[in-house]
Amino acid sequence: MTVPARKYNPGFLSDDELMASFCVRTVEFDSMVEMLRDCDGQANPHQIVIGPRGCGKTSLLLRVAAEIRRDADLSRDFFPVIFAEESYEVATVGEFWLEALSRLAEAPGQEHRTGLSRTLEELRSIGDDRMLGERCLGTLLDFSDRVSRRLVLTVENLDMMFRDMTDPQDAGWRLRKTLQTEPRIVLLASATSRFDEIDSPDRAFYDLFRVLTLRPLNTDECAVLWKRVSGRPRAPGAVRALQILTGGSPRLLAIVARFGAGLSFQELMANLLNLVDDHTEYFKSHLEALPAQERRVYLALAELWKPASAREIASRVRIDTSKCSAQLARLITRGAVETDGGTRRKLYYLTERLFNIYYLMRRSSRGNAPLVEALVCFMESYYSPSELRHVTADIARADAGSSVHYWRGLLIRARATLEDAAIVRDVEAALAILPTLGPLPEDVPHELTKLCAWLGLAQTRELIAASPAADLLLPYRTALEMELGIETRVAREVEEVAQDIRREHLTTLRNQEQS
Repeated sequence: MTVPARKYNPGFLSDDELMASFCVRTVEFDSMVEMLRDCDGQANPHQIVIGPRGCGKTSLLLRVAAEIRRDADLSRDFFPVIFAEESYEVATVGEFWLEALSRLAEAPGQEHRTGLSRTLEELRSIGDDRMLGERCLGTLLDFSDRVSRRLVLTVENLDMMFRDMTDPQDAGWRLRKTLQTEPRIVLLASATSRFDEIDSPDRAFYDLFRVLTLRPLNTDECAVLWKRVSGRPRAPGAVRALQILTGGSPRLLAIVARFGAGLSFQELMANLLNLVDDHTEYFKSHLEALPAQERRVYLALAELWKPASAREIASRVRIDTSKCSAQLARLITRGAVETDGGTRRKLYYLTERLFNIYYLMRRSSRGNAPLVEALVCFMESYYSPSELRHVTADIARADAGSSVHYWRGLLIRARATLEDAAIVRDVEAALAILPTLGPLPEDVPHELTKLCAWLGLAQTRELIAASPAADLLLPYRTALEMELGIETRVAREVEEVAQDIRREHLTTLRNQEQS
């Protein structure tokens, strides 16, 4: 069954549509709802959901709100008040409570809104922020008493709201006092990343929230989401590849699922550029929203397509490292960039992996675009060989067949040869043929692993690195380097594929060597 979907904003879904489409983040949902059920009204459990854009924060909070409205026990005790995803007009505490009152006045149910709209217009004329806050909060609490329900304020992007406030320190302490002492108010919030107000002991929100961090979807969750959005299952290997390419982002995976529901995996990969072109508005809108200097740093990191240090990024942008670090810190706050968390030498990379691929592929043959194309070619073969058998035209298979047989024949002859120099010549010839074969033969990883058993990891890696297939086999070469203890720094996608190769192909080899 497919479900109604909006491109980027689940806020446009009805409760029924939202509940039908909600299929991941269920553990976090159950946990948040359980805390509300356990709330006795004496000490309210304020909660904040943290994760980069597209990870499902909005859907999760809206799903909790929908559950409050539909569940008899919860609806008896709570009344949800949903803030807009971006509350740009909130710059003070008074405006925070004014926005809450405004959203309450727009909430469904005419019987609840009696008189609120008129009161709201009167309060908008108050110039003193403290008086505005007190009056708006008082009106909210009067409403809570009238309906005998506690108000659950659902506030998106709390970190951005505080970043844009005129006096965040004072605002934080004023809000904390209310949230700690007023049992009629519960706050459910979201943020793109952790921020000072909740992390620093000297800040107002420290230890106030229960924090739920949304991790990227795992393979099983990606499979569930794909089937729910597209209406059809996808082979496990293809799901794993899509998880890698989207970084496990629910939003990006849903975009790909709607685009590629009826396509084979190879067709989907071949049309990847069409996919990102079809969603250029999504990628460009976030890019154009960045200030000019942050945008330059962001795009430099996209061009590097690997975890990079502030010094490396600064060199590409041609600015001081300290200035670059400041821009990177802002991008992390926005949830656009992540870091590996290293203390001595932090490495940064783009959060949205599909954007990185979009940007490089739009650059055509420049920079790392050929490496992206080589990775996609490798992943086509490695993760979905059964699908590949059915999507290549008969004549193409016939044309490639002789080359593939010749390639395999070289490897067979190499393993049967006793002379070291002849073995190397045959392997070099076999590697040189690989880039000419089009779709890679599905047994490439198995054949390379046999070579490792015959020649050893180090020599196999050297032969691959020196061959015309070096870029095409970058994931396998990276897996060998990891096994050999060689420090590697490659794109996150390449690293993920390399880890799969290690688990599937090199573990047995490693165990044999150790025994």
